[in-house]
Parts: sequence; structure tokens; C-alpha cells
Amino acid sequence: MKRSTGCLLGLLLCGALPADAQTPALDSIRRIAREDNRVQDHLRLLTRRYGQRLTSSQVLYDAQVWALETFRSFGLEARLERWGEFPVGFHRGPTSGRVTAPVERELEFITRCWSAGTLGPVEGRAVATPRNPEALEALRADLPGAWVLSRRLGRDERRAWQEELAGDDPDADGRALLEELERAFEEACDAAGIAGRVRSGPTDGLLVTGGNHRVDPDDLPTDVTITLRGDQFQELIDDIDAGEPVRLEFDVDNRFVPGPIDLYNVIAEIEGTEFPDEVVIVQAHIDSWDGAQGTCDNGTGTSTTLEAARILAGLDVRPRRTIRFILYGGEEQGLLGSAAYVDQIAEELERVSIVLNHDNGPNPLKGISATEPMVADFERVFAPVKALDPERPFEVLEVDGIRGGASDHASFVNKGVPAFHWIQSQEGYRHVHHTQHDTFDYADADDQAFNATVVALAAWGFAQLDGLVDRTNMRAPQPRRMGVQLDGNRVARVTPGMRAAEAGWKVDDVILSIDGVATTSRGKVVRELQQGGASKRFVLRRGEEEVESVLDYTDDPDEPRREEAAEGRRRRREERAREREARRRGRGGEGADEDG
Repeated sequence: MKRSTGCLLGLLLCGALPADAQTPALDSIRRIAREDNRVQDHLRLLTRRYGQRLTSSQVLYDAQVWALETFRSFGLEARLERWGEFPVGFHRGPTSGRVTAPVERELEFITRCWSAGTLGPVEGRAVATPRNPEALEALRADLPGAWVLSRRLGRDERRAWQEELAGDDPDADGRALLEELERAFEEACDAAGIAGRVRSGPTDGLLVTGGNHRVDPDDLPTDVTITLRGDQFQELIDDIDAGEPVRLEFDVDNRFVPGPIDLYNVIAEIEGTEFPDEVVIVQAHIDSWDGAQGTCDNGTGTSTTLEAARILAGLDVRPRRTIRFILYGGEEQGLLGSAAYVDQIAEELERVSIVLNHDNGPNPLKGISATEPMVADFERVFAPVKALDPERPFEVLEVDGIRGGASDHASFVNKGVPAFHWIQSQEGYRHVHHTQHDTFDYADADDQAFNATVVALAAWGFAQLDGLVDRTNMRAPQPRRMGVQLDGNRVARVTPGMRAAEAGWKVDDVILSIDGVATTSRGKVVRELQQGGASKRFVLRRGEEEVESVLDYTDDPDEPRREEAAEGRRRRREERAREREARRRGRGGEGADEDG
């Protein structure tokens, strides 16, 4: 992921640009980005000063005020705009954990947001889920004040425990006996007053932060639950099973903040000269989970948005359309800030030309999707981007329709506004996404500089178009649906009133084929359902019989779009095949000349 710092800054002005892109404004954008790119400065300050930007926390509010003042320092009009409230806030203070006996060592762990803390260091014996009722009885005296390690039994281990509990009794139900033992152990822990529960994180060592903000202010959580790094958890289990007297100490400063807590988005803009009521939106979310510094999710998007604003504010000319920069709160709790904002500007949505959303980590922006009516404008806007850096190629990818997703662009797509998530490589992203590794060191300075430049060039380009981005058939057609729930290729549930129910399908029918193609898995059923014409012929196994059934989608209003999309996919496949063949022949031709 890392590159030599400074490599990009020497490339930003390289490459001959198309004639229609050779404008003073574009030259100025590239010059500022090359000579004075401050995106990494924004990111460093944001993540190291305001790292734990959980929605409803004081840290997030302070970060938003900092972003507000930063926009204003560029000369932009900026404001905090309230979008809602939480009944209870949450603050995470310092945490620590260690083994105090038999050998002292530090522990790496997380707790969920909006969960209880320890109110100071709490030390106690470590105990683990017992294997049988006799072990439970022997353990009862040790439960008061204990840290309870909740074993996560794999399938084979669980089966072995069940068999051990059943013993030689052929009538014993091992599964029921194990469930009864687990229930009795939980009841004993609750009655004894344990210090808290310790659970295992994944075996890959990642600690993923999350939490539920929907807490009752009159009934706040009181149970302490620790999620320990997977390898350390297993070491403790091994020591306990070996009879070692393991003792643990945790100090977790989790605090609930009485509400209601007002919640905000940060909004700034450069007003357009010719079409001030038409808007290009550049956006990211500034909130984060609070298990690390919130760098890649989403300090990187926040910093490229800030830097694009700074670059464009530094131009000697103003755009034709208004360019609006938005940093949302509440994204991690379900796109709350952007959904509320879209409702707030409902009457303005028809004048929003495009929304550019950066929320996919630190890797280089490598493309954007566009429907066929959009492609010509997108190619014009991104011509300067394609010429920026040959080591970071960028493409406009033609698609059948624009879909939403799990970030703030979806709030606009759902209302029919062209909104886009940048296409980026996901290499290394899982390692940092919501984990303890989401720190400043994972954001490469050159990639950041490139991304901020792309965002600035794109925002300017769309603001300068003669018209708004074309919304013709923007939404992707909905996939065909049968109205069933599948367990593999078996029908587990039939929804009344939908096509399968009207065709007489029954629970436990097995879908053997669709249009003659065998369907042996859920994925195969879903894929084949979307292929071919509007009339789909199924073969079902019902008991010992095979039954033919037809689901006809010709009356579905989305069907013409599906056919059009299928034709578009076929055409693009043929075009890519021709391009591959041309490249192959080109390589072969060169080889033939050399051989001759």
C-alpha cells in the first residue's frame, strides 16, 4: 500500500491533457495540488487530536467545530446544521487490561460502545464455562467477583461436549443437556455478582468495534463485557483448563452522558456564478467508531473533502454551479446524518446535479460508475483525472444503473439523485475497517494527495457542465423476485401474494433447474433467475415428484429495463472481448515482426 512520499507530487502536472481540459482553472487546481497539498495535514490533526469521533460524543462535536473553522479559514461560508438527537451520549476514556497471575502480562481488548464500564480497576479470578454439572457445582464458590470467560465452542467441540454429557445413556439428549448446563451457568453467574464477561475476538486478532446507540436512559446497561484478542483469549482458556490460578484486572472508563445530545452535519459551500441554485455535492462522514483513530473510516474521506474545498477556494475564478461540501455525523449508526439531510432539502433535490462520496479507505481512487446517458459528460469531466498519474489509472465504468449501498451516497440514490461511491481497491481495508488498526500510519501520503486532487477536479468539472447530470433510467432495475426464502435450493418459506405463492409453490420444494440449467445452490438459483427472458421455467422436486412451474415477469414494470440492461451487459462483454483480441493480435504482430 505504501509508496515513496513525493512520487505523486512530481507527477500531478505530467501528461498531455485534452484540448478542452486546458483551462486556467484546471491548471491552477493541479498546481495547488502539486505545490501545496495539505490533505495529510488535515488527516494528521483530525486523527491524532480527535481520534474517537463516535456519534453523540464530545470528541465528535469538537471535531465538527474544528472542521467548521477549517472551512471558514479557506474563505468558505460554513455552518453546523442540526439533524437530530440521541437520548444518551457515550464517552470512552482510557482502558487497560492485564493478567495479574500466575504471570503478569498486558491484554488487548475492546468493549462495545454504549456499554457499561468498570468504575475503576476491577481484579478477580478468571473462570471458564464448565464442562459438566459437577464442575459447575465446584465453581460456584469462585463466581462472586470473577471474570467469566465465555467459551466459543466450535461444531466438533460442541458435539464432543454433548457426547460427554450423554455418557453411555442411549436415551440421553446431549444437545438438551448442554443447553441446560449453559443456562444453569448463566443463572449462577447472574446470582453470584460476577465482575464481568470476557469473550473471544476473531482468531485473526482483529478487534472490531461496534455498539447499539438505542439505549434507554432510564435503564442503562450495567453488565461489563470484554472482547479479548482471540489468541490471548485462547491462552487464558488453556491456562484455566490446565488448573492455573488465573487472575485478571480490567479498568474500563466507559461513561454514559445524559441527553438529549444534539447531533450535527458540517456544511460549507462555494456559491456558483451562473447556476447558484444548482449544486454539486462533495461529501464524507466525519464520525467514526472509537476503537482507534478513525483514519481510514473515515478520516481519509473527511481530509480529501477538506482539501478539495481548500484547493477550489484558492482559485481566482468561481464555478458555474454551487459546490457544497458536507461532513456527516451518524453514518456508522445507519446513514442517519445524510438521511436527515436529504429530507431537509427535499425541495432542492431536483437541482442536485451529482453527489461524490468518499468513504472507502485510503487506496487510490481508480474509477467511477456511470449509466450510458451519463458517460459522455463523465468522460469529459474525468479527462484531466485520467492524465494525472500513469501509475494510478482511472476509468469511467458504464453500468446498467446506479445502486445505493452502505454509505451516505445511498441516502441520495434512494431519492433518485445521481450519487456515487468512488471505486477503490479493497486491498488491506479489512485489516483496518472498524478495528484497532485504523490509525494514521495506514494512510499513504501520495495516495491521499492523488485522491484529493481527483475530488477537486471532479467537483470543478461537474460544476462547469452545461447541464445537470442526466438522470434518464438512473436507477438500476430491481432484480426479479420469486417471493420465497431459500435454504440452498430448498424453499424454506413462501410469501403469500407473491409469484411463487400464486404459482402454487410449497415449503420444502427443491428448485432443480431454471430454463434447463441445474440449480444446486442458492447462488445459482439467484443468478439463473436474472438471466434470459421474462418467462422463467422451473423444475421443482416436491416429495418424490418433479413438478414444472412457470413464473412470468412480463407484467413487471422493471422488465423492459432488465432486458435493456442485459443487452448492455452483452454489448460491453463483446467490446471487452474485441479489445482483448486487439491487444493479443498487437502483441502477436510485434512478435511476428521480430521473428521475421
